Amino acid sequence: MGTSQRRERERLQRRQAILDAARELFWSRGYAATTMPRIARAAELAPGTLYLYFAGKGALYAELLIEGYDRLIERLRTQVGGEESPREQTAKLIDSFLGFARDYPQYFDIIFFVLQRETPGTRESALDERQLKRLRAKEDACKALAAQALQGAPRLEALGDPEATIDAVWSMLVGLVFYFRKTGDERFSRVAGRAKEILIEAAFGSQ
Repeated sequence: MGTSQRRERERLQRRQAILDAARELFWSRGYAATTMPRIARAAELAPGTLYLYFAGKGALYAELLIEGYDRLIERLRTQVGGEESPREQTAKLIDSFLGFARDYPQYFDIIFFVLQRETPGTRESALDERQLKRLRAKEDACKALAAQALQGAPRLEALGDPEATIDAVWSMLVGLVFYFRKTGDERFSRVAGRAKEILIEAAFGSQ
């Protein structure tokens, strides 16, 4: 391995160490209490080194949002577009979404909860327009996969306004996870399964 290749590998490793430290701190301490110096200490780097990789805390947080959405999109994409029926694809899509929340709680909370539970803490106040544009594109990609799975759901088609319908389903699933994050209820699998049954029947009717 040449010198330039080694330096590039080290640069990527250092960047990932920063992201790993930031993800843990944002998840455990929240957005406001996480500072660039604190991230630098957790990553065992000089504070100034972080700014060689990220312009500031907002840029670092935005990168974690994108990372999280990419993992979620990858999971959801495997469940749509196959030969299974829309009903089966939708059921698997819901399982993938809830499985992502269970398997990647840090990413899930950073995407949906960390900024939202702080005041002020809207994404618009923390991120610049370029970052928000990237984030909206990822959100749209997730919802497009949900819309693809739900195509042909007779009861939802009868309602009209498919965009609002997808947003409603998306919000219900996020709310379900938030409920269990907040209460610490150990019945997650049981209640999540019942929520899936309700959503599937509402969309496709009884089998």
